[in-house]
Amino acid sequence: MNYTKIATALMALAIAGSASAMAQAPQSPVPIDFSVAGYGAGKPLSVVKAVLSVHPTGKDDTILLQNAIDHVAALPLQPDGFHGAILLRPGIYHVRGHLQISTSGIVLRGSGPSTTTIVADGVSRRTLIEAGGIADPTVGSPLTITDDAPVGAQSFKLASTAGLSVGQTVLIRRPSNAAWIKSLGMTGLPGTYANARLDWAPGSHDLLWDRTITAIDPSTGKIEVDAPITTALEKQYGGGTMATIQSNPVLEKIGIEELTLDSAHNPKYPKDEDHSWIAIELDRVQDAWVRNITARHFADSAVFVGHRARRVTVIDSRSETPVSEPGGYRRQSFVVYGQQTLVYRCHSDSGMNDFATGLVASGPNVFLDDEATNSLEPSGPFEGWASGVLYENVHVPASKIQMILDQTRAQGAGWTAANSLIWDSTAQALEAKGPEQAPNFVVNNAAPLYKSQLAARNLQLGALDAKPAFDDKNPRAFIDAVAHNVPPAPPIHPIKIVNGRFVEDGKAIWGENQGEAWWKGSTSPFVAAQLTQSSISRFMPGQTAPGLTEDLNEFASRMKQHNAVFIQVNPGLWYDHRRDAHIITHEPDGNVWAPFFELPWARSGEGVGYDGLSKWDVSRYNPWYFERHREFAKLAAQQGLVVYFNMYNDHNVLEIGPHYADFPWRTANSINNVGMPEPPPYHPGGTKLDVGNEFFNVDNAPLRKLHHDYILHVLDELGDQPNVIFGAAYQFAGPITFEQFFQDTIAEWEKAHHRTVKIALITGKNTTDAILADPVRSKQISVVDMRYWTYLPDGTLWAPDAGINKAFRAQIEAKFPGYQDSPPATTPELVYKQVREYRDRYPNIAFVPMESGAGPLPILMGGGAAQSSLRTSGPGARPGGPNQDSIIDKFVQDYLANDLMKMSPVDGWVADPAANWVLADDKADVVLIDARSGPTLTLDKALAHPTYRAIWVDPNTGTAKDPVEISAKAGASIPKPDEKDWLLLLRAAR
Repeated sequence: MNYTKIATALMALAIAGSASAMAQAPQSPVPIDFSVAGYGAGKPLSVVKAVLSVHPTGKDDTILLQNAIDHVAALPLQPDGFHGAILLRPGIYHVRGHLQISTSGIVLRGSGPSTTTIVADGVSRRTLIEAGGIADPTVGSPLTITDDAPVGAQSFKLASTAGLSVGQTVLIRRPSNAAWIKSLGMTGLPGTYANARLDWAPGSHDLLWDRTITAIDPSTGKIEVDAPITTALEKQYGGGTMATIQSNPVLEKIGIEELTLDSAHNPKYPKDEDHSWIAIELDRVQDAWVRNITARHFADSAVFVGHRARRVTVIDSRSETPVSEPGGYRRQSFVVYGQQTLVYRCHSDSGMNDFATGLVASGPNVFLDDEATNSLEPSGPFEGWASGVLYENVHVPASKIQMILDQTRAQGAGWTAANSLIWDSTAQALEAKGPEQAPNFVVNNAAPLYKSQLAARNLQLGALDAKPAFDDKNPRAFIDAVAHNVPPAPPIHPIKIVNGRFVEDGKAIWGENQGEAWWKGSTSPFVAAQLTQSSISRFMPGQTAPGLTEDLNEFASRMKQHNAVFIQVNPGLWYDHRRDAHIITHEPDGNVWAPFFELPWARSGEGVGYDGLSKWDVSRYNPWYFERHREFAKLAAQQGLVVYFNMYNDHNVLEIGPHYADFPWRTANSINNVGMPEPPPYHPGGTKLDVGNEFFNVDNAPLRKLHHDYILHVLDELGDQPNVIFGAAYQFAGPITFEQFFQDTIAEWEKAHHRTVKIALITGKNTTDAILADPVRSKQISVVDMRYWTYLPDGTLWAPDAGINKAFRAQIEAKFPGYQDSPPATTPELVYKQVREYRDRYPNIAFVPMESGAGPLPILMGGGAAQSSLRTSGPGARPGGPNQDSIIDKFVQDYLANDLMKMSPVDGWVADPAANWVLADDKADVVLIDARSGPTLTLDKALAHPTYRAIWVDPNTGTAKDPVEISAKAGASIPKPDEKDWLLLLRAAR
């Protein structure tokens, strides 16, 4: 046989084989045993006895089916490793929630796809059936693999085998270090923000293989495992490690079979996406199968196999009539991110990527005897470095099968596959392109590869054809549709504003104020968690993790862990991460890049917007977006967090054209009569764009009506949530007329619903002052964010104006070259002055200024409620500032939680008031003095009590001195621990 290998160009192999040669295992240019893919590493599927049967009720059967699953999970485990099967009798089962199989040894079986259907009702984008563990396995300390290991290796050398034993499950990791990434040419790529969009970050493409130890030779340090690796371990690129699984092992032996799964959708909208996206998802499970399933109308996948799923067979299954936009991360009928997965004899229709492998799918994975019809886009790996993939006898007549260098279908995909094969398959084109160190091939040879490799292990593919029995001697009927063991709703902790401070359960709260991500993103869980921040409404189909689709419970808990009490949320800049390149051109197609920033408005299904998907209908709303925000708002109330919900993002309409390019309210992107100028009025000679006043123009009647209805809808969704504070827009630099309209619309809603909501002013000083001077509208204001105006170090006030069709950032850049997000740092004294002058006039409003390089103490002592999420940047920024932030957070929690809301700034109590600030309650029972300089502190007047218990606290370290008793008479001189800044907390001696 003759091979032609082209390492960095199209690879094709024409291999002629005689009948006698076909009877033998054919020679493969990739030294991987693909036969380990599938249930039991290529073994026949189990036929499991049904122990329970269920009949549909005609109502919502979610609880009935979940109870049946949980009931079988509680039965004794049988010798075959199964608790038993649940048999769904013929009929239609409606499920408004989702079904979770989270115990090993469970089979969910219908009576055949022609007679048994589960319908995913409702508008939620959830997966209909999820099977597998809840959390990833945890591992022990990694052991270094000391020698290189080639592609296909199953034997590895360790420095020591101590503590290892045959049968243990281990995790082999191949790191993706900077040297390896550079060798592939996947760094230093051209383009705006290419380092964040296209370059591979170290750690982003680690390969993980779950394997079982089959042999150990302590004398040589050799370990053998049950399946091969698919990319070589090379010491020059960091080698590899092996670690034992310590806890949370993956589940085992789960099957889903003989069903039709249907995603109910709105037939009025042929591209409707407000319905279930994925029929079945398998993750954190091994030895699982999906057999004879038909999935209809799902937006994304019939079967999604996650990263930690292993030894999975998907057989005789179909994806039919998907309903979605024809765009990226949709219609991936059978998509594999995991290991040792076999997709066999499956059919897909109208897919965007009918048979797909995702980011660092570590393999070996096999698509065998599969067929796609009416394909809209090619099948194949699409995100980056799917390793060890075999497409054998796969037919995609309407499109391609490809393994290429690609930067179009997914963010930073690059080399989509490694050490992979397209074998005896047909399509409009077969393309295999790979780097020299991990080439991919097209092989034209009718001799079967997978079956031959399987036969070499004394296994046969035909054994998969065993069918389950549907009667199983009539297992008893299960009728329990009552929800059991439902925990009571957690208590809520409503936020109140008392004396200008935030209060929860009678205690003052003080903590960090964090922003939400609204641009940038990554499909790499490693990069997403480390670098892209979190967003409540970011959506990554099929994947839940920090920086992807957030687990909102975990997100809220993470905020609490970091003492982030406040979060600013607002619509993202754009839906599609291709726009991160900051270009203004119309995208050439709908291959949008995930994770997506879901927006409050709905797609129309009509026309084509600038991101390549259909235009928006801003008179309709995205139920998933509001479902997520409502869920998080409830969690915020349960955990004592505060959500600033900004209804718009001012960035969309001010500063630069890319922010506006995909904006749903742009005339080119909307089916509504928004009245915005088109083409956009870019500034001469560039792409600068300022249409804020046009967008926030309440004299434009059609636009005003759309704004009015949207504001009311937001309140309908979130207005009953006690810990949500509403703002017009993030960085709102629009005209005061819109702020007035915004507040009047809220007042209209409040009157109709007999409730009040909290409103924050987050705008310029000119608008803020005008609203606070308004005798009616001022009474609506709960919070004022003072982030943009400041006193400069020379004492002059700098306050950029709202309403002049210019972003605050642009005004900062024009006034202070070298600055963008914030004006220059100023002095603590001037931050204190800024807070005091508003606090003294409006003591019942919570003021939230920027720290302006001065830290949190001037805000605390001046009577502020918290510091803004925006921090001073550029020259003069406070080095190491967040350290003092956390110290003061803890100080307030430990010493002032019961008292801060009773305390106000006072004057005339101490000498040198410019250097010593005082907070006290009305009775002077509790007094806090910030003694900022000098060796002593002198009282100018006697305090209300003759003696006080005094504690000195260092605001830079949190260290507290032992309490002492001091005299509080006029003229008393109190020595400080040293001349630095110290906090003196006084409590009246009893």
